Amino acid sequence: GQQFGKVAVEAGLRYEHVNFKYTENSQLKEDQSKTYNNVFPSLSISTEIGKMQLSLSYTSKTQRPSYDDLDGTVNYVNRLTLESGNPYLSPMKIHSVELMGAWKQFFAKISYEHRKDAFIQTTKSYCEDGEVKLITMENTPKIDELQAFVGAQFKVGIWEPKVNAGIIKQWFTGEYMGERKSFSNPLGIVQFQNAIHLPGDIWMNIDMEWNSRGNKDNMKLGSSSYLNAKLYKAFWKNRFSVSLEANDIFNKSYRNVTFYNKDVTLRQNMTSDTRALLLTLQYNFNTSRNRYKGKGAGNEEINRF
Repeated sequence: GQQFGKVAVEAGLRYEHVNFKYTENSQLKEDQSKTYNNVFPSLSISTEIGKMQLSLSYTSKTQRPSYDDLDGTVNYVNRLTLESGNPYLSPMKIHSVELMGAWKQFFAKISYEHRKDAFIQTTKSYCEDGEVKLITMENTPKIDELQAFVGAQFKVGIWEPKVNAGIIKQWFTGEYMGERKSFSNPLGIVQFQNAIHLPGDIWMNIDMEWNSRGNKDNMKLGSSSYLNAKLYKAFWKNRFSVSLEANDIFNKSYRNVTFYNKDVTLRQNMTSDTRALLLTLQYNFNTSRNRYKGKGAGNEEINRF
C-alpha cells in the first residue's frame, strides 16, 4: 500500500493454479478433470473528507461449485422427476466494485457485482419422450447484481438502536417455457436491532428483520420476517454467563421459493417451525484472547462440502 496525503491506495495481484483430477472406480475421467490458471487483481482507495470516511474497492475472485453440485449421482424425487448434480460445471468468476461511506453514526454502501458462468438450477429431459425431467445445475453466461444499503446506530440513555435498510436488484433473463423470462424484481431488506442495558448489568436484545419478495437467480422468493428476543447476564468478569433466547417468535422466517427451470415450475413451500426457546449457561475456562488472526487456507474448500 501507499499513502498520498489523506488518500491510501492498496493494490494486489494474485495468481491461482488449480489442477483437479476426477477419478471414478480408479479410472481417470479426462473430460471431467480440469486445470485452471487465473490472475485476480484487487484495488482499494480510501480517504477522509472532514468527518466523512470514504472507500472505493475492486476485487475479483472465483467460486467453485460445491461437491453436491458436482455430484452426478441421480436421485429419485418422484416418478416424473429426478435430481442430480453436474460434474461438468465450471467455476464462477466474480468481479465486484464497492463504494462505502461513513459519517458520524451513519453509513452507506453501494456495490455492483458481475458473475460470469453463474450457477443456476435447470431441468433436462431424462428420456426420449421427455416425460421424466432431471433437475440439475448449469452455468449461465452472466448475472449482474446491484446492492445498496444505508444504516445508522444511536445511543439514547440505556437504549442502543441500530437500523439498516437495503435493496438487492439483479439483471438476468433465463429460458422458461420456450421464451426469455426476466428475473429482475428487486429484494428489499429492513433490519432493526435494539440493545437495552437494564439494571443489574443485564442486556436485553430485540432484533427484527423483514425481507420482501423478489428474484434471486432464476427463482422467485417469497417474503419473510422474524422477531428475536434475548436476555443476557455475565458474572465473574465474563467468565460465566446466562442467556435466555426466544427465536422467530411469530414463526415467519421461512421463505417460499418458486424455481423457473426451462419447462418445469418447481414450488418449494416451507412448513418447518423455527420458533425456539433457548437457555444457555456458559463458563469460559480461559478468557485470554486468541493471538492468531489469520484464516485457514482450507476453509473455502471445507465450505464446498
